[in-house]
Amino acid sequence: MNRFPRPASARSRRGNGSRQPLVAAIAVGAVLALSAVATDQYITVAKRQAAAGTYAAKDDDIFTGSILYMPDAASNVCHQWLFDNQTGRFADNGSVDCNSAADPGSDGPKRWSAARIKVISDGFRDR
Repeated sequence: MNRFPRPASARSRRGNGSRQPLVAAIAVGAVLALSAVATDQYITVAKRQAAAGTYAAKDDDIFTGSILYMPDAASNVCHQWLFDNQTGRFADNGSVDCNSAADPGSDGPKRWSAARIKVISDGFRDR
């Protein structure tokens, strides 16, 4: 004989059935959050590429820099190299007059005063 008789009605098991909707809700939330992050990063990259394309198209900006090698002697002839900021390449411009190469005219650096260029270039010359 059994000391602990079974109850007449079957027990309902609520614990197992209530977990499935919770797991499904967490999975759907995770998928939505990951897709939102991926979309945000895609939009950010697209905006940066578009901004880089429009920035490179401006004609007023300087993309070529000049490097002058000052002469050892008292001559006024320098050797000039041009550096292209867009491609990262150097181009040999040959021997040039030091004063005209440092002049802020149409070929010189824009938005710099003549006095500033003079002070900087005099700092590299022997007196």
